Amino acid sequence: MENVATHPHDAAGAWRARYTRWRKVEAALIALAVISCAVVIWDLTVGGFSWRVLGIRVSSWETYKPFRNGVVFAVAAFWLHDWRSGHAASWYALERWSGSIAVIAALASATIAIEYGIRAAGGSDAFGYVSQARLWASGHVVWRDPFAALAPTLGRAVVPLGYDLGPTPGVMIPTYPAGLPIAMAIASRLAGDDAVYFVVPLLAGLSVWLTYLIGARLAGRRTAMIAAVLCAFSPIFVFQSLEPMSDVPATGWWLLAWLFALGSGSLTALAAGLAAAAAILTRPNLVVLAAVLLVVVGARRPRLGRASLFICGLAPACAAVAVLNVVWYGSPLRSGYGPVSTLYEWRNVTPNLRNYAGWLLDLHTPIVLLAFAAPLAARIRHAAAMYAFIFLVVLSYLFYAVFDNWTFLRFLLPAIPLLFILTSAVLVSGLERLPLSARGAASFLVCLLLPCWYLVKADRLNVFDIGRAEDRYAAVGEFIGHRLAPNAVVLTLIHSGSVRLYSGRPTLRWDYIEPERLDSAMDVVRARGYAPYVLLEHWEEREFRERFGRTSPIGKVDWPPAIEYYGLSNVRVYSVDDRSRHLAGARIIPMVVPVAP
Repeated sequence: MENVATHPHDAAGAWRARYTRWRKVEAALIALAVISCAVVIWDLTVGGFSWRVLGIRVSSWETYKPFRNGVVFAVAAFWLHDWRSGHAASWYALERWSGSIAVIAALASATIAIEYGIRAAGGSDAFGYVSQARLWASGHVVWRDPFAALAPTLGRAVVPLGYDLGPTPGVMIPTYPAGLPIAMAIASRLAGDDAVYFVVPLLAGLSVWLTYLIGARLAGRRTAMIAAVLCAFSPIFVFQSLEPMSDVPATGWWLLAWLFALGSGSLTALAAGLAAAAAILTRPNLVVLAAVLLVVVGARRPRLGRASLFICGLAPACAAVAVLNVVWYGSPLRSGYGPVSTLYEWRNVTPNLRNYAGWLLDLHTPIVLLAFAAPLAARIRHAAAMYAFIFLVVLSYLFYAVFDNWTFLRFLLPAIPLLFILTSAVLVSGLERLPLSARGAASFLVCLLLPCWYLVKADRLNVFDIGRAEDRYAAVGEFIGHRLAPNAVVLTLIHSGSVRLYSGRPTLRWDYIEPERLDSAMDVVRARGYAPYVLLEHWEEREFRERFGRTSPIGKVDWPPAIEYYGLSNVRVYSVDDRSRHLAGARIIPMVVPVAP
């Protein structure tokens, strides 16, 4: 009798049945992964659910569980697909789809920054950059303010955060470099005043895409894809993409310079110089990084011609920085932060090295240490130049002032995308040593788990609350503009810029007033026809009382406020004249600033 098991038609039928069965299992796993993803999205947006189906309660309140289930189902689907079809494994598909994945990461980065980013010019940095952008948009490089003419009697207290006294009476000068404000000014002229807040988010998305393009040229598409994804969701990168500050723009311009430097031909060398020029205008202290790119540009023929064009693109920015420094600060080598001799000290090296290394590992996990094994594990073009670039970025801040908050890892941001490229090269080298059927699933885990961990870390650090928290600057400033008399002058610190911007009222900084001179300062502004107010955030009140409480009745702040704001940070505005009314028995009812939903 013929053995049916060995009949070719029966064997083919058995293989088709098995193939169909595994395809159904794979489809079921994909469906379960999609359902789990939908549950995660529902839990995040709505807060969970609890239903009864045929008398059985079905509920989900914790995103962790459906997320865990979705990861397991997706990994199993990846592995099963690759196991049964090695010739069409997802590992090979990653090579083709890497660019699309990087685009998605770049769009996600820009979207997160736009959705959660700051839309108010408060504090020192945001106000300093946005207000300077308005100066450039109006064709001015200094701020002329009649209130600044009181400097002979009130000193530097008449200038807000982000500015200093100018060389002539009634003039205030910016303390921040001009690169980002110029970009913001161009955006505002093209798309309106609010466009200044979209410059950083757009440059964040561009930085992620540039990370991919550079990584693809230096180490391959898979490496570039992983590096772009890690960059997009890095806690420090996400945090700075929400801030109208120069860290992300400087990073974007340096990455653009890298991309052009890696190109061929004369025009790319010139373009690299122009991109580096934008970076130097944005962060002049990093001018030394141009030396690394000069070497990269000169690595291709014609070496001398390309290097010359790079320098031609770069030189105007250096000249512009020098000219602005002379106009603003009186010397081409002096910045708004003060003389160079006061900014850098040998004793700062050890604490800075400890802080930056600790923050880098804490925010990104020790996996970034793989970057230092890249030359041993993978083949990377211009690896020496990448390490030199990273080293010079770190060196630029090792001697700088010591800070005690993780957010100052932002100083090293121009080096972090290159660090991710080196790290990703080692990861890809490790993935290539796995069985073919496991590579796609392992890649999926890397591109999912690390970014998710980064986002959870960022959330625990309250990164996504900063936009709502900063709204208070605009809300309080606009309320003051509507409710206080035009002759009001506001004694404040952190709101010293935003009150001017949103209300048009002059401000005094109390940190520049000596404790024994507070009353005389109030007498000076009264003599000029101003009505004095004191604006304090809840965390400032104790410091204000400690500074002035023993030398001035005003320093006690022992009367009800005229205005109150309740939010993530509470704000109170006190009318100095209300104190005597309060002590005389008058009832003072504060006006409450409405909070946007």
